[in-house]
Amino acid sequence: MKFVIRKYIETLTEKEIEEFAIKEGIKLLDEEKKVIYLYIKNYWETLLEEDSTFIFEELKEKLQPKTYEKVIELYNKYKKKN
Repeated sequence: MKFVIRKYIETLTEKEIEEFAIKEGIKLLDEEKKVIYLYIKNYWETLLEEDSTFIFEELKEKLQPKTYEKVIELYNKYKKKN
């Protein structure tokens, strides 16, 4: 499973993040899109397997409150499916 996720993350684009956000009712600022993209690319394994508290503490400082809340909601939703 990890191999499949790695391959997906390798090809993930900012445009795909933006499209997913729109589908979930989120309008991302350009800077937020870049931040989320970089965090997914760099920390996806931590987000899936380890304590990711520090990641969310950093994101809270970089995202609008409404965007941050939605990111947490979606993370929890999809983490449960993993």
